[in-house]
Amino acid sequence: MSDAGLISDVRPQRERLGLSQQALADLVGVSRQAIIAIEAGRQVPSTSLGLRLGRALRCGVEDLFKLKSDQGLTARLAPPPERHAARRPGDARVALAEVNGRWVAHRLPPDPTLSADGVLARAITDRTAVVLPLDATERLRQNVLVSGCAPILGALAQRVGRRRADGRATWVPAGSLRSLDLLAEGLVHVAGVHFSEAAAGEDNVEAVRRRFPKERMLVVNLTRWRQGLVVAADNPLDIRSAAEILRPSIRLAMREEGAAAHKLLAALLAREGATSRVLGGPFAAGHAEVAQLVRSGAADVGVAIESVAIAAGLDFVPLTEERFDLVVPATFADTAPVARFMETLDDAAFRAEAAELPGYDVRISGHVTTLEAA
Repeated sequence: MSDAGLISDVRPQRERLGLSQQALADLVGVSRQAIIAIEAGRQVPSTSLGLRLGRALRCGVEDLFKLKSDQGLTARLAPPPERHAARRPGDARVALAEVNGRWVAHRLPPDPTLSADGVLARAITDRTAVVLPLDATERLRQNVLVSGCAPILGALAQRVGRRRADGRATWVPAGSLRSLDLLAEGLVHVAGVHFSEAAAGEDNVEAVRRRFPKERMLVVNLTRWRQGLVVAADNPLDIRSAAEILRPSIRLAMREEGAAAHKLLAALLAREGATSRVLGGPFAAGHAEVAQLVRSGAADVGVAIESVAIAAGLDFVPLTEERFDLVVPATFADTAPVARFMETLDDAAFRAEAAELPGYDVRISGHVTTLEAA
């Protein structure tokens, strides 16, 4: 007996344990052909066989068989950062939005304070999946995905929802280069970037022009900030410059190579005749995590923005001043969801809130630089 409304996940559960079809068949007392038919969805097992399969595969029956939903959406899956390439428990929850006419899903961390837009039902390929939405599709189409490493993006995204009943935004934490990658692949609507002149010999505008030479792009300022060394309160190790990070005993909170903080440090170390390869320490996924590692004593120093050091009660040694800009394709800027998001930059409540956040300068927030297609 088959059931067109049932999805079988027996195969991935079997492969998870490294069992062959014959081995599983022997464990549950059926033929290999029966296992093949069950995995293909051509046969629905009896209740007793379903329970035996769950016992053999060390999972519940609900993990082996799911009902298909008429509301399932086929979505592109954004790749996780390389550091998180492996699946983690709880990452079936996703943020969901429509980008350039296609549904896009970003896996969420197992954080109960983050509300999901959908749940992954089943994979189609490594980069596409069926997603069961947890909200009306019209509401999900209002969602704007904005990537970047600035913590203030979280406050901005929340302000969009408070300001407009027909507006939504979701912050996708990512470094500058990864944000541009996501934007180029059509996996976000807006990318946040900061490239200091000390780090790369170019500013944000030049980096965007080089990455999107054939597209009309808008570069919109969100804030200015200082980036530098985050150290313990009162700076007990007396770390005053990048050169002092080269001391053998210093533990550095490392950042991924695509992060602007990594590029800044690499450029400064190059002036000292060294590279970041000589350094060691725990990995930090973003500015806030750098501060957490230093505050906990797991690292002695890290490169991050001033605001996270202030918030954590740590000392800060400034290295450079930067712009944090939002990059938007002009074709996206003309759509209602993205237009609503960008309008929030001029919202009086957002500006008042941002002005009270230490380490952020929003005096030129909203200033637009337009890059014409070559």
